[in-house]
Amino acid sequence: MFVESTGNAKSFTAMLDQFKQHIAQKFPESVSGKTLLAVSGGVDSMVLLNLYCALKLDFAVAHCNFQLRGSESDLDEKLVVDFCKKNHISCFIERFETMRFVVSRKVSIQIAARELRYNWFKQICIDHDYQFVATAHHLDDQAETFLINFTRGTGIDGLVGIPEKNENIIRPLLNFSRDEILNYANDNGVEWREDQSNATTKYLRNKMRHLVLPVLKEENTEFLKSFQNTLNHLKQTQLLANDAVAFFEKECLKINEDQLEIDLEKAENFINNKIYLLQVLKRFRFSSISEIEKICSSEAGKVLKNDQYTILKDRKKLIVFEEKSVSSNIFYIKSKDDVLSIPIFMNISEVEKEEFNSDKCTIFVNSNLLKWPLKLRRKQTGDYFQPFGMSGIKKVAKFFKDEKLSKIQKDNTWILENGDGKIIWIVGLRADDRFKITSNNQQNYKITLNQ
Repeated sequence: MFVESTGNAKSFTAMLDQFKQHIAQKFPESVSGKTLLAVSGGVDSMVLLNLYCALKLDFAVAHCNFQLRGSESDLDEKLVVDFCKKNHISCFIERFETMRFVVSRKVSIQIAARELRYNWFKQICIDHDYQFVATAHHLDDQAETFLINFTRGTGIDGLVGIPEKNENIIRPLLNFSRDEILNYANDNGVEWREDQSNATTKYLRNKMRHLVLPVLKEENTEFLKSFQNTLNHLKQTQLLANDAVAFFEKECLKINEDQLEIDLEKAENFINNKIYLLQVLKRFRFSSISEIEKICSSEAGKVLKNDQYTILKDRKKLIVFEEKSVSSNIFYIKSKDDVLSIPIFMNISEVEKEEFNSDKCTIFVNSNLLKWPLKLRRKQTGDYFQPFGMSGIKKVAKFFKDEKLSKIQKDNTWILENGDGKIIWIVGLRADDRFKITSNNQQNYKITLNQ
């Protein structure tokens, strides 16, 4: 539904002056940078568009047509396009197959719309060098989000609601109420379109907007001001909590290649250390403090998993890593002249009358015993070999256990196998005694792992 303002078309209002000061203080870099405005055609985004025009900032407009409301969606698009043409503003339009996305991804319409639009905004910024994306969320949206999260159960991160800035997403209207935005629209002749679905109470957010917030405002005419004060106090508390967690991380955490190590002995020095651990592990989608307490008190080798990450208890440490399926690929070395570069760099060279000094990256083998092609693979159930210097065989799993390898180390170890199926080398750890050089050999090979 099209709405035409009946205001007196003032050039400047108190809100414009406040907005100018607000973005100069909160988003100074965006004042001189290029910004992409997300404009739906509703009153909030059309007011944001008018404010940016009034301040003559460097910006373009992006409008998403989700094609969910038939001709109404097309009329929203037309309003935005006509405004941009009239005011010589660059405008990006995208029509999304939203319902097809909903069905294929099995998500709600709200989640689908959010994912579609923010992915598109990101691509526009990359392609056209926009530093910021500005959305028209306002103070009433913030209050609604607070109430929704509060009723569902949340921590302080959920209570502080919508951030003013999140990476390159800025929300310069968060300090302004919907009434202030409507007043500005009426005072300055802003045209906008009303989405009729916003008037229903089908969705929880609309219930908060139409049924709950009016009661709170009736009980306290300064409700939004009081709410904003509460929000500021919560943000201050959040900053203190973040500082405490940052100190915990500095003392107890270490990044080792592609895994996170948490020193449990050092963590014991912190009162309520399990709370600190929870704050760290929430980033990896572990949110149960009872499960965290259980893995901390378990024996070495126990794991806690979700669909993306694993926590491994390794003696006095917790090791957190992304769960990656062990590669089933097999890599072949067809001859001694075949240099392997993927997944590791390995080469074979002929040696004669050389002092054979093996180390973890170099072994020497009897070339007469090699059968081509050699095979590089991961450990398999039932693997065994004859460790160099020993007379008997040993299961690879037992060897890993004796070496006190963590699960990550086991999964990342490669095995070099002869063409007849015998193990030549547990790469970087131990060669097989059956391929050792004897005094009768005239031709021998050096196999080298380049790390």
